[in-house]
Amino acid sequence: MAYPRAGKDYPRSQREFQAWFRTDADCLDYLSWLRWPAGFVCPTCGEEGGWRLADARFKCSGCGTPHVGHCGYHLRPNAHAVDGVVHSLLAVATGKDGISALSLKRTLEIGSYQTVWAMLHRMRSVLVRPGRERLAGGVEVDETYIGGREPGLSGGRAKGKKILTGIAVEIHEPKGYGRCRIAPLSDASSASLHAFISDHVAHTRKLCLQSLPLCG
Repeated sequence: MAYPRAGKDYPRSQREFQAWFRTDADCLDYLSWLRWPAGFVCPTCGEEGGWRLADARFKCSGCGTPHVGHCGYHLRPNAHAVDGVVHSLLAVATGKDGISALSLKRTLEIGSYQTVWAMLHRMRSVLVRPGRERLAGGVEVDETYIGGREPGLSGGRAKGKKILTGIAVEIHEPKGYGRCRIAPLSDASSASLHAFISDHVAHTRKLCLQSLPLCG
């Protein structure tokens, strides 16, 4: 799926989540669908098609090898409650402001903070694209100084020990944001900003430079 759709590919609310995932079987079916949206494909021989066993595994019609839908996931339902795994995945993937380990610990009623922190770390690690492709489409670029307040300096752009940083964000129409890239700049020259753009932004027809008077 190119862009997951709320209400069709994932629940829009907590109430909808509870309606979709009433049992462990519902959760396992969802994980299997995420892995094989067009139907079961054997990871061993590549054969398409098979049948469901009584223990919820899929058996390949070609080589006969049984497979579970959640095999290969960073979080295995045999190590954590199945509904807890699904809830965690959706919370991390759909939360606008992210989710903390402490908040997830309370929601899932898991006693160990370290366990929840490890779960979150694994989930966040798979959200990073391996290829780190350059940003595409409509992209907005700006530069800013990152760092806290320093004694003797006034104004938001008084640099001191602050780090000059380039920021690029994909803009989705009609509204919304996609991936972003952040990297330090050697200086405040246009050459440094252009080098940052060349490294992190693919050729695009719509590039907006917030720090300059021209967008094009």
